[in-house]
Amino acid sequence: MDFAKAFDKVSHWRLAIKLRNYGITGNLNQWIEDFLHQRTQRVVCNGEHSEWAPVRSGVPQGSVIGPILFLLYINDLPEEVGATVRLFADDTIMYMTMTGATDAASLQQDLDHLAAWEEKWMMKFHPDKCSVLRITRSKSPKVHNYNLHGHILENELSSKYLGVTIDNKLSWNNHIDNICNKANSSVAFLRRNLQISQRHIKSNAYTTLVRPQVEYAAAVWDPYTEDNKYKLEMVQRRAARFVCNDYGRKSSVDTMVKDLGWRSLVQRRADIRLIFFYKCLNGLVAVDLSQDLVRQTVETRRRHPLSYIIPFESKKYIQKSFLPPTIAQWNHLPASLVTSPSLDSFKEGVRGLTH
Repeated sequence: MDFAKAFDKVSHWRLAIKLRNYGITGNLNQWIEDFLHQRTQRVVCNGEHSEWAPVRSGVPQGSVIGPILFLLYINDLPEEVGATVRLFADDTIMYMTMTGATDAASLQQDLDHLAAWEEKWMMKFHPDKCSVLRITRSKSPKVHNYNLHGHILENELSSKYLGVTIDNKLSWNNHIDNICNKANSSVAFLRRNLQISQRHIKSNAYTTLVRPQVEYAAAVWDPYTEDNKYKLEMVQRRAARFVCNDYGRKSSVDTMVKDLGWRSLVQRRADIRLIFFYKCLNGLVAVDLSQDLVRQTVETRRRHPLSYIIPFESKKYIQKSFLPPTIAQWNHLPASLVTSPSLDSFKEGVRGLTH
């Protein structure tokens, strides 16, 4: 779901009503009203300017409080629908499991409720930029058309959400191709513009500007196919040649990577998954795994007391998803590490291991 001019549409007096309903009253409510009240704006171009015009809606972008006020304004949106809604700034996604025509009708009803909600609160979705993504492995899925304001929403085979490309079969091939292309372009940019000899500066440029591109949200999409692993690893190998300024055909890139002290991206993604699993178990992120984890009851010398049963799955794409391989690695960690008292100590310990 895409809001049209999201931050600019917030009605000031309607926002004040919502704030009071949230319990934000008194001086604090008055301070926020004063912050938004009697704002004006004008356009300046080549020294010429328009007349001042009053700003009767919208929260100031670039301010600390602006995004918070916007989130408070749309915070009641999920209460209008039966489907699950996720909100992150002005990125909105609504989803549900489809088992038949009844569910499709329910989802269309939710869209109608959202249309009524936006009219009530003077917000507006952009139908041309709202789209439908069906995630299924069925060879003959049932297709239902959905509309918003009478506009049939476009069907997509893949869609980017919060920086991650999700396709209709939950394959990560498109996402990995996208981030590898972007990262390789960044390596080429550094090669053209950072023409210095100091290795440590070029290494810092890679680890700061390039590597985060191929590791963002890696706990979700960590690939199991050798082809995707190779594509990702080649990004780091190209970066190693750049840092070492060695493009010889007979040069050993493995030696360069080792000399630079870089761990393989496969190892780093294993760390990322384990660290995220630790966060889930210790309530550091809002991900509830209680329904998916079963504690091991049989104790052995090699098994620590926080071991879990690895879920059996016949389908490979589920076998290689987040939980099964992560639990297998978690169960082999030392007891002293899985019971680390803090996230920092766990990170330090897990990064010292060889997977």
